[in-house]
Amino acid sequence: YKVHALDSVSFSISEGEFVSVMGRSGSGKTTLLNILGFLDVPSSGEFLFLDQDVSKLSQKELWRFRRDYIGFVFQHFALINHCTVMENAALPLEATGVKRKERSHRVCDVLDMLGILDLKDKYPGRISGGQRQRVAIARALVCNPKIILADEPTGALDQNTGSELLDILAEVNKMGKTIVLVTHDEKIAQRTKRIITIDTGRVVSDERVEQRKES
Repeated sequence: YKVHALDSVSFSISEGEFVSVMGRSGSGKTTLLNILGFLDVPSSGEFLFLDQDVSKLSQKELWRFRRDYIGFVFQHFALINHCTVMENAALPLEATGVKRKERSHRVCDVLDMLGILDLKDKYPGRISGGQRQRVAIARALVCNPKIILADEPTGALDQNTGSELLDILAEVNKMGKTIVLVTHDEKIAQRTKRIITIDTGRVVSDERVEQRKES
């Protein structure tokens, strides 16, 4: 018995878009995000990125694509509790061999942009949920990726803090970053520019937010 997490899904995302993927729990949203982030490959069909069929790449090539193009933001922050804010945000740079002085400079710039530079020496357990999510965004941005993939990024936040987070993502989008945000919340999706809705692994609608508001 086979379960098709995604079935006949077909769409394209252009550089600089701010897109939400919306659907109920179990609809295939996270599987789709994992494919877009080069963590999984589809069992059939094509996934074209920069005119390359990603499904034909080796694990090493997939890792290189993740490193060079993708920044991830997770629902529950995925921070390391025994590392400071500075150390958490610097992890992707450390993994790619950036020298300590350059790491410090780049991380401080991003923390400053997100309004949390004063927290750089604190530990995740000593700061609020909203601040932890800003650290997670900083970690996603330090390598200057072209694409940010956010999996339920407001799920662990209260409404006001979640709204502030979406303001930050909107600003990041204005910087030219492509953002794909997974959510089950219609209000969150409405803050993006395009909503792709999936149900039981299929795309059931793909609309610009302006179109939804007009209808």
